[in-house]
Amino acid sequence: MPFLNAVHLMGHLTDDLEVRHLPSGNAVANFSVGVNGGRSKDGKPGKGQFFDCEIWDGWAQNLAKTARKGALVVLEGRLVQDRWVDAKTNQTRSRVRVRAHRAFHVQAQYGDSRPGGEPTSLEDEERLFSSHANSESADGTDG
Repeated sequence: MPFLNAVHLMGHLTDDLEVRHLPSGNAVANFSVGVNGGRSKDGKPGKGQFFDCEIWDGWAQNLAKTARKGALVVLEGRLVQDRWVDAKTNQTRSRVRVRAHRAFHVQAQYGDSRPGGEPTSLEDEERLFSSHANSESADGTDG
């Protein structure tokens, strides 16, 4: 039986990215993305959602160079879950986050040609992802 674990998000960074370098030499950035909740049937704004994310190595470094708090980003990745036993309560705890494989600062992709640099349609978003699928290597640098 096949399994699927895929996430695609477009939202705004809630803070600047801070890249940490691990003893192994790998770079990692942890960040949060706020996603608009859309509108309800009666036109009221929906509740926004916030997702904890991480991105590694060249992708982390590249995103940290171009995107700041409030920047519109598009990312794709998968869900990962951590489980542990809380030492104080002895209860099992868990946390789910998005491990991004790729992420793009949308304004950096569109330049100043659009207000806020935001894509205007699903086709723009798909074009953004497909244009990078063949032009960038797995470490986030130009191929």
